[in-house]
This record gives sequence, structure tokens and C-alpha cells, in this order.
Amino acid sequence: MEGNRSNLSVPLRFGRLEDTMGYIIAMELITWGFPIIICVGTIGNVLSFIIMMRREMRQTPTFFYLAALAVADTVVLYLSALKTWIRIITGFELLHISNAACKTFIFTIQFSLHFSAWLIVAVTIERFLAVWFPLRANRMCSLSRAKFVTFMIALAFVLVNVYLFWTAELLLDPSRPQGSQAICAAYAYENFVCNVFPWVNLLLYSFLPFGILLVFNSLIVVSLVRNKGIFSNMTKDDRIARYRHRRLAFTLLVISFVWIVTTLPRSVFGLVKGKARTLDEMGNQVLGKVICFVFMYINHSINFFLYCLTGQRFRMEFVKFMCRWKQSKNPPKARLTFKSSVSMGSGQETTSSLPLMVTPSRETGPFD
Repeated sequence: MEGNRSNLSVPLRFGRLEDTMGYIIAMELITWGFPIIICVGTIGNVLSFIIMMRREMRQTPTFFYLAALAVADTVVLYLSALKTWIRIITGFELLHISNAACKTFIFTIQFSLHFSAWLIVAVTIERFLAVWFPLRANRMCSLSRAKFVTFMIALAFVLVNVYLFWTAELLLDPSRPQGSQAICAAYAYENFVCNVFPWVNLLLYSFLPFGILLVFNSLIVVSLVRNKGIFSNMTKDDRIARYRHRRLAFTLLVISFVWIVTTLPRSVFGLVKGKARTLDEMGNQVLGKVICFVFMYINHSINFFLYCLTGQRFRMEFVKFMCRWKQSKNPPKARLTFKSSVSMGSGQETTSSLPLMVTPSRETGPFD
């Protein structure tokens, strides 16, 4: 029977979902892929936050947004990806610890996903203002305004997702075997409000940010192309400032494009998948869902590498940080010296400091 399973779809009433090829591949992706994404993402996000918070960077509103984005991305990786990996490996589900854990974890995951998406929207709009209105950019795109916008985004999505505290709860799932009957349900189907909110979340996490990013990134590209030839009429300082704006705008274009490519499949998959009629189809749907989540988690783990590839200023700060870190690990060895005083006549005296031991050097020839 195992030999025929690859050629024939297994009816739902026979066999097990765990034996289908799609399900097996999905579990392998989670088992081996998720830890790599989490480790790489953690290192990258921590480094991004450290670099963004350096004195030379943290006074720029764009880098403040990106520092907050690094924190939100890390929360998503740990509360969603790591939680899923632990459940698959050990069978332990953090959502099932208690009813309070169910509510808190779902709320925090949803909030972090929304917060992360709209930070990208905020920083894209900030770059649009800087590119389209360069003379007023310092006033419109100040650090204090960036902090206020970040706070308002956080407050808005706290209010949007607060419904989870009274709709999410641990329920008994009769379709599951004895001993694993608990399920953390995010909504009750008979409740109209809870039927509507999943669509609202889909709109807020994916489709609305997608539309806004598409419009503002298109306008940024138009401005960059249209103003490409005016550099010759600018002063040196204006050209340097304009060049930095262009480089930063290019970095954010790449980040926005990667966000769209990696998060859209998850939203679209939930809309286009049909009802599975066989176990093989159900296994393939599990595989498709896992692949969509892999793409989403990749989005929350690769921004550091995008900054390094496209951001010259970020690369320079990262190199300086690594050099200082290396120097702190290997401080230069102290040398023993003695001071000598030499009389120069007319009452003047000069003091020199010489090492106690001098390493002899050989004369180098032209072929050394």
C-alpha cells in the first residue's frame, strides 16, 4: 500500500495525513529550515538594532524606524517560528499552557506582524517626503515625529487586536486524539464580529500595506528618475545630501519589494486554496501553507543583509563597529618606556620617551 501512495490519492477516510508526501516534506522544512531562519534572523536583527542605535545613526528618523522594525521582526521569529518548531519537535505548545497564554501569545503575534508591516509603510512615506520635498524634509521628517508616529502605530494595533483577549480561548477539539484535545481558537465562527476581523487583519497586514507601498515606491522612483539630471546645478553639500537621500531611498525600495514578495503568498494562499478531498491534497495544502510561512519568516530575518547590500552608510557603521569590537577583544600590548631629558642650551630642556627594548629591523632589499 505504501508503494501505491505516490501514484494514487488517498481518500480522506483511509490512511493518515502524516504519511502523505506533502506533509512529510512540510515537517522536514519546519524541522531543519526554521532553526536556520531563527538563528540567522536573530543575529541579523540584533546587529541591525545595535548599528541603528549608534550615535551616528540614531538621530536619523529612518534608522529609528528600522531599529524598531528589528525588534518587531525578532518578536515574530520567537513567538511564531520558534513556537511552531518547539511544537513539532517536542509536542509542547506554548498556546496550551493556559487560557491566558493562549490570549497573550496570539495577541502579541498579531500585533508584531501588523506593527512590522506598518513600520515599513511609515519609513517608506518618510522617504517619499524626503525625496519629493527635500527643502522641508528636516522639518517634516524629524526624529521626534518618527517617535510619535511609531507610538501611534503601536497604539492603533493594540486597539485593533485587543478583541483577541475576549475571543481567543482554549477549546476542546473532538477531532484530535485523547491527550491532545486542547486547541487555541482565535475566534468563534458563530460570532459576526469574529468572522469579520480575520478579513480586517488580512487587509491591515497585507493588502492595504501592499497598496500603499506600491503607490509611494512608484512615486519615489518617479522622483529619482526625474531629478537625475539636476545634480550638476547643485552645490557640493547639496549633491552629497541628495546622494544620501537617493541611496537611502534605494535601500527602502529593496526592503519594500522583498516584503511584498515574501508576505503576499501567505495572504493569497488562504484565499485561493480549496477544500481538500483527499489526504494527498490535504498534505499538499499543509506543505503550501508551510512554504508561505517560510517566506514570511525569511522576510523577518534578512533585513540586515539587505542593509549591508544596499546601504553604504550602514556598511560603514557596521565595519567601524566590528573594528572597535575586535580591538576591545585584542587590546594593544603596553610597552615599557623610560623618559630622558636633554639640555638644548640657553636653559631649554627637551624630554623624549623611548622603549626599553627595541626590536632590531633588517634592511629590506628590492626583492623582499
